[in-house]
Amino acid sequence: MVEYLQTSDAYQVAAPSCVFDPSSSSIVDRVVESLRDVPEVRADRVEQARAMLAEQMPAAEAVAAKLIGRVLSDSLR
Repeated sequence: MVEYLQTSDAYQVAAPSCVFDPSSSSIVDRVVESLRDVPEVRADRVEQARAMLAEQMPAAEAVAAKLIGRVLSDSLR
């Protein structure tokens, strides 16, 4: 029931093709500019989570296991 925490393959960000030109703006400026178009909140994922939670709340043990798994996974990176 905690599948909504997984990243969906359905969400794709179109990356524009870049040709590095040192005379133009710096690469950092170009990345920052590109990131302005990416939404801070993925409305599709929020709606998916709400729909899943409306059906049935996940068991506390399942949520705890997912959180612990994420913490362990992040600490190994």
